[in-house]
Amino acid sequence: MKRTILGLLLIGLISLGACKESKNTGEKNIKKEGVATSAAPINKQLLIGSWLDTSASQLHFSLLEDGTARSDNMATLLYQKWRLEGGKLVLTVKSIGNGSSSIDEESYEIKTLTEEKLVLQNGDYAMEYTREK
Repeated sequence: MKRTILGLLLIGLISLGACKESKNTGEKNIKKEGVATSAAPINKQLLIGSWLDTSASQLHFSLLEDGTARSDNMATLLYQKWRLEGGKLVLTVKSIGNGSSSIDEESYEIKTLTEEKLVLQNGDYAMEYTREK
């Protein structure tokens, strides 16, 4: 009976050690690639600059170092400010249309952030951008 309990305990400890090792390996890969995820902190400096929407909509925008934002080719959807909240990009947006306007905040999870690429997600919808050179 003691051998059975000891054997089960030993198997459990080995299993826990294997899980822990696998998790740490994944975190190292994330940091090595320089990709922002919920496990790695967001490098705010990488966000600063002009981003080109790769979709057919081509809704380009710029994030400035002082926290202001700019819509580069949209007349009715004006980005005004930006900030980071954890792993999310929060944009203050002014919508202008038909003689009325409203100001709102849009929040996007940062799925990928590198020197050249930005992927934002809002629910099931992902938007991909490349850095303007």
